[in-house]
Amino acid sequence: MQEITQLHAIFDRTRGYINHFMGIIQPIIDAAQDEHTRLYYHHILEEEEQRLGRLQELIPYLEKVSEKETLAELSDRELSQMLSDVNLERFGLHNFREHLELSLYEFQDEETRQTLDGMREKTHADYLQVKEIMASLSERFSDGSRPDLTDHDEGHDIHQVDHLKASASAANGVASVIKHSAPAKAVSGKKGLTVGSLKGL
Repeated sequence: MQEITQLHAIFDRTRGYINHFMGIIQPIIDAAQDEHTRLYYHHILEEEEQRLGRLQELIPYLEKVSEKETLAELSDRELSQMLSDVNLERFGLHNFREHLELSLYEFQDEETRQTLDGMREKTHADYLQVKEIMASLSERFSDGSRPDLTDHDEGHDIHQVDHLKASASAANGVASVIKHSAPAKAVSGKKGLTVGSLKGL
């Protein structure tokens, strides 16, 4: 059950990262001077909120599964559903890494940039580890079926770019005028901001 324990640790870590990240970008939304910037980061925030909701269900389930003596106690159907959920969050890790990379172009203060890049590096490593774990777990299927483990980076040169270095000379964005007098706090609950409500702001 080591693989399940590893998955639990990965998704529990990324849940903390998401909360931290949401706290970092919420001030950008609040301070945005144009609707494009506000909508852009609101879209990112909303995607991570949705993913956070899925993780709130998946993490306890993985903890429950890890308490079993063996995966043989799971039926093929249960294992397939679990791997389907994990595969969705594997893609979620990929998207989260991209959101972290995009945010590097917004911030110029070194402390925030190092925080974002640290989360980016670990998230990428977690993405690759989840792929390996899924490949191992899929061998347990009695019918020989396998989930689609396509590498989401394959064929996309943009993912070979060192975004920490490339973003160092980017023009200052909204974040350059935000004063961080204290560490960013996690966003608690949704702000109720929708695409429709943006028009009235």
